[in-house]
Amino acid sequence: MRIAISILIIVSLSLFSNKAMAQRNDKPFTQLDYDYGKPFHFGFSLGFNFMDFTIKNNGKPQEIGLGDTTALWADASGMVPGFNVNIITDYRLNEYFSVRCLPGLSFGQRDLKYYEPSGKLLTTMNLESSFIEVPILIKYKAKRSGDIRPYLIAGINPRFDVAAYKKLNNKEGIYVRLNSSDVYYEFGAGLDFYLTYFKFSIEMKYSAGISNVLSPDLVEGGESYVKALDKIQSQLFVIAFHFE
Repeated sequence: MRIAISILIIVSLSLFSNKAMAQRNDKPFTQLDYDYGKPFHFGFSLGFNFMDFTIKNNGKPQEIGLGDTTALWADASGMVPGFNVNIITDYRLNEYFSVRCLPGLSFGQRDLKYYEPSGKLLTTMNLESSFIEVPILIKYKAKRSGDIRPYLIAGINPRFDVAAYKKLNNKEGIYVRLNSSDVYYEFGAGLDFYLTYFKFSIEMKYSAGISNVLSPDLVEGGESYVKALDKIQSQLFVIAFHFE
């Protein structure tokens, strides 16, 4: 996920490079109503997400069966692409700023892997999430150059995970449950393309949860996997395609 954040920062700087934008000054302007017309605009968004965890292990010895104890540690790896769909409501404050609300759904999965200190893999838990989300973002748009306009976004996103209610299952090796609700802070960058009949945007966004989403719920035979952790925080990297 650190690589994804680095890429996002690099792209953000590139989008606002004066040298890159100077090459577009001869292009005509279309869809001027987005900048100077009605204050409200609507649309929809489709995208892909990559969900991840930030995990804090406590290093305390845990019983792993037959009286043996060891200090388990967990990690999230092998991110699986998920899917996002959102409805867009955009309110233009002025030429450069707007407020955006994008209620929608996001689906994804994270693989939580437990290891012994020697590096031996003990088990992998596939934790699925189905979020109801309501991002509220401030969008800053750079000066328009032709029919392309770069922008930055930042804000908060309350998410509710309806998949968090799935029962713990020791037969399937699922010993950890996530809390259902959290608030995320988000920031990102994108490009608006003003086409003849609509505006198309490509956007990259990083989203990180504020709270500890590790549930204290235990299942018989899997207590050690929960007790080995102090905290789990959720994070996502999203690539979205907006149509307005």
